[in-house]
Amino acid sequence: MGFTDWIINGVEIKPPTAGRWVPRRALDLQGDNRPIYPGVRQFKMSWILQSFGDWAEIQSLYSAVEASGTSVVRIPGFPTADPQSYAFREYSGTTLSEPSTGPIFETYPSRVVLLINNIVVE
Repeated sequence: MGFTDWIINGVEIKPPTAGRWVPRRALDLQGDNRPIYPGVRQFKMSWILQSFGDWAEIQSLYSAVEASGTSVVRIPGFPTADPQSYAFREYSGTTLSEPSTGPIFETYPSRVVLLINNIVVE
């Protein structure tokens, strides 16, 4: 994975320390007791930060993107039976949750989590 693999709205971002697809929660059960899942997914990115500049980069990106409503993101593809599933791919029409922060170290958060929502996986 290179630095340019992680992109939000055409802006290269610092590669996350960890990234994963969030398991979907069942909305309800069908009559035959099978779960009904939402049609969209989430991807969670988290960073262990080393400086205030790292924090500022993530927060500035969110501030610039949130006003536009939806985003185009380039992240690892959702794992399917396709052997290219973990290749990076673009998803459009996504939304970002506000970055959540962990403990403060000196003058900046030491951990940040950003959720990408509304991802449609075919």
